[in-house]
Amino acid sequence: MTRNGLLLLALVLLTGCAAPNKFQSYEYKKGLDYPYVSLLVNDGQVHQSMSCGQYGCHTYTDQTHLFMLNNLRESGKFERVDINNGLAQNKLLVSFQRESAGNAGLDFGKVMFGALTLFLVPISYDYRYQAKFTLLDGSELVKEYEYRRDSEEMMFLFIEPQSAKNNAIKSIVDNLLQDIERDGALQRKAAVANTAQ
Repeated sequence: MTRNGLLLLALVLLTGCAAPNKFQSYEYKKGLDYPYVSLLVNDGQVHQSMSCGQYGCHTYTDQTHLFMLNNLRESGKFERVDINNGLAQNKLLVSFQRESAGNAGLDFGKVMFGALTLFLVPISYDYRYQAKFTLLDGSELVKEYEYRRDSEEMMFLFIEPQSAKNNAIKSIVDNLLQDIERDGALQRKAAVANTAQ
């Protein structure tokens, strides 16, 4: 029985926990206000890399596009949100990047130390997330928005590697929705579309 309990505990720990969300959240009015929009993140490019070690290979797939898509859908503000539909009337083009805000030499040393300890010791890294949103109606520019989030993150075996990025994206999407609501561009479009039906 103890052996099964230890095995269950090991499995729970190895699946990883989400990093706590330290980013500011922004309030926006709940409710469906905006028409269908298609999302295009980083020109549709999804970064993948593979690393191999003593115990096999691991493929890393960047989840930025899914984090953006899910956060926009969960807001409940849009009639529908799809991804990479070039024929959609309303498009939200996103340029998103994460860059190290720390010392490159020191960060390399941290990575080597983490690999040496199998990431069983928490190691702190500084990152900067930058997002630029371009809202289009057909080929006409409606509005552009830019956001930045600075983050201190822990690399640790028991923390999901991209959970801090998801937290930053949630904060950025909340901020975007607040700004779109303040400017009213999509609300006016939604009102015109509803009266036409």
